[in-house]
Amino acid sequence: LSFGQASRFPTVGELYQVVPSPVASVPNPSLKPERARSEELAIERHDAHGSIRLSLFNEDVKDALISQTGPLAGTTMVGTYVQNVDRTRARGVEFAVQRTDLLPRFDLQASVTYADAETRRNATVPAAEGKLLPQVPRWKATVVGTWRPIDQVSLTAAMRYASRMYSTIDN
Repeated sequence: LSFGQASRFPTVGELYQVVPSPVASVPNPSLKPERARSEELAIERHDAHGSIRLSLFNEDVKDALISQTGPLAGTTMVGTYVQNVDRTRARGVEFAVQRTDLLPRFDLQASVTYADAETRRNATVPAAEGKLLPQVPRWKATVVGTWRPIDQVSLTAAMRYASRMYSTIDN
């Protein structure tokens, strides 16, 4: 069981740096630091051939700093900007397994994660409330297989999957 609290202050660039091209970056000197509270409960088992883990996680963030790309207010220009989102929450479950010599000279690593990450409150963009957080897929999975035909050679193949992700807070 783990618990943590963290703060992230806006960077100097997010607060003050104007970048005019190729995509305008618009600073916001009124950004507030984000404050996060995270919890995780994990059960893990190790043996001579690897490990297996199940984790439940939850994270609440107040004044989340979220980068957006979109039309700049009052213009037809597209730009990048960071805004504070009043409250976000991400909770979910992850299952991971790592096995050596699953078959002779073959190792396997795999994980699958489900995340319910959403905007809980956003006074600036109320249409974002209840929507998925940008760049956080609901489902994510990875499989990595490594075969060692001889001790000096390892051949690895990997696959990744991520469900639909949105790039803006209003999806």
